[in-house]
Amino acid sequence: MREQFDNQLNEFYDKLVHLGNIANEAFHKSIQSYNTLDKVLAEEVIDNDVNINNLSVEIEAEAYRLIALQAPVTDDLRKIFTILLASNDLERIADHAAAIAKSVKRAKGEDPGEEEMRETLNQMAELAQGMLADILQAFMNKSDEGVTEIAKRDDEVDALLKQLFHQAAKGMRNNPDIVNYGIGYLNIGKSIERIGDYTTNICERILYLTTGKMHELND
Repeated sequence: MREQFDNQLNEFYDKLVHLGNIANEAFHKSIQSYNTLDKVLAEEVIDNDVNINNLSVEIEAEAYRLIALQAPVTDDLRKIFTILLASNDLERIADHAAAIAKSVKRAKGEDPGEEEMRETLNQMAELAQGMLADILQAFMNKSDEGVTEIAKRDDEVDALLKQLFHQAAKGMRNNPDIVNYGIGYLNIGKSIERIGDYTTNICERILYLTTGKMHELND
């Protein structure tokens, strides 16, 4: 009986890892679509978001099923709730990837070539992508090693968003023709910043899983 339950928990855990991988892929594709103004790729990200949402719902249903049918002990219950909460975070990350793709779809005409803002956005994206990749690896390894350091990188993402706001305000003031693109840059920047926040949440989930204690890593 215990062996069967352990197998179910492992399959449940694997399902979360799969969700993480496809959410991560959606984020990468959304940034790629932004950098190349590839509206076909952006549409792919948007269309696939429903599949990610469905998988998140499936994980939630499985969590409640395991709790109802197996009456798990404390450690098992902690694992189930950790997976459930992390699933919600990953689903929101995918939503923000879709939001980035929608900004690409809305873009009209040629990018005005505001290199300063583009560079800041790509720095933000690179940081957030690194955070997400590292935290997914930690989840796969069931290890909290380096998790606190991963969360600290979110401060850099936040600082870059502030920098982007200053750059956008200056750019739009000096050149009203870039207002639409400037707003698009800001929307994408805010989505990347939120992805960093949700990744930090997942850092907290892993620490809860491994220590049994709640940790607040988001200032």
